Amino acid sequence: MSVVIAPLGNPLGGDIVMLAETARQEGYNHILRIAEEWSAGINRFERRGESLLGAHDQGRLIAVGGMTVEPSRADWLRMRRFYVSRRYRGRGIGRRLAEHLLEHARSFTPVVTVHAGSDDAISFWQAMGFQPLAGESYTHTLRLT
Repeated sequence: MSVVIAPLGNPLGGDIVMLAETARQEGYNHILRIAEEWSAGINRFERRGESLLGAHDQGRLIAVGGMTVEPSRADWLRMRRFYVSRRYRGRGIGRRLAEHLLEHARSFTPVVTVHAGSDDAISFWQAMGFQPLAGESYTHTLRLT
């Protein structure tokens, strides 16, 4: 397995739709929102500090993760739309994807937030160094400076 992590660009292509269907079968609808919001021009990960990355195995999109401006703090960024195909989990791909995004974020923000929506996500983000924070629209923060 030779996984390549690279920016996803315009157009997104059919890979994101296939990955969204895989995610939907697991009960996750947030990947389909990437394609829908991109097509509608709502979110193309183009603002300062934003990025959308994909992980590919032999040309097939197997994971995705994005970084957008944090809605409640314009000087912070938020990790979002993060998903790794089930059969590729536990191989460090999610960690590599997150590390790429965090390295990118260091040039733009002192803090990255995330909304961890499941117990698995909470464990993942805390293992990445994110600290829990209650009472906000996000569940965890990571100070980069």
